[in-house]
Amino acid sequence: MTSPFFDPVAPMAHVLTDLAGTYLSVDDAYCEILRRDRRELVGKAAVQFTSPVEQARHLALIEQMRETGESVTLNKSYVRSDGKLKRVQNHGSVISDGIGPRRLIVTVRSLRDAAPIGTLESNFITVSRMLRARRGREAAFGADRFAGSRWDIALACYKLECAGPHMTVGDICRETAIDVSRGMLLVLEMVARGDLDIERAGQTLDDSSIRMAPRLQQDLGAYLAHHGGPPSRCG
Repeated sequence: MTSPFFDPVAPMAHVLTDLAGTYLSVDDAYCEILRRDRRELVGKAAVQFTSPVEQARHLALIEQMRETGESVTLNKSYVRSDGKLKRVQNHGSVISDGIGPRRLIVTVRSLRDAAPIGTLESNFITVSRMLRARRGREAAFGADRFAGSRWDIALACYKLECAGPHMTVGDICRETAIDVSRGMLLVLEMVARGDLDIERAGQTLDDSSIRMAPRLQQDLGAYLAHHGGPPSRCG
């Protein structure tokens, strides 16, 4: 019976390597899985296209096959040309014609994106996304505009405006766990920069109604759309 985790529309792929794990031959289906050209793969070590958190295990299993001649099956992730990970199941065996050197032949089956992944790989995916988002933030806004806690305040304002029509400095500070006195200074800085507006003045800044300036709404909305998009339901 077919595993519910296998991708039913993806073809089975095949790879031939030497005992060190260097690609000797790959088929079209394998190139499609990695989103790479055959010329980019043949002659290269397969481990370099494996998720970094799984490379040690990859090398250990090749050594195991080389030493014992036994077949192995494992779930792993390849790093595609765009940097994204593709989850697969590999079944590797040692083959020999009795004359030439022994080889490794690997059958590769794509797994659905919903297939379970390990904690280390999950953390790797999360950290990679966070780093890409941070680089994207600096590219979109510059290094200084939202340095330090100003970035937390910008995100908190976006969330709070989704949740309701009014927010105060106190609301922002509670959302970001920033001391109110420090939060007031940061909000005043962001007002002076044109990222926040004081919508309705209260007796103090703490109870004054704050809103995002149109420029920040537009810039932050574009950034969030590019790095995963804002949530479909705010709150």
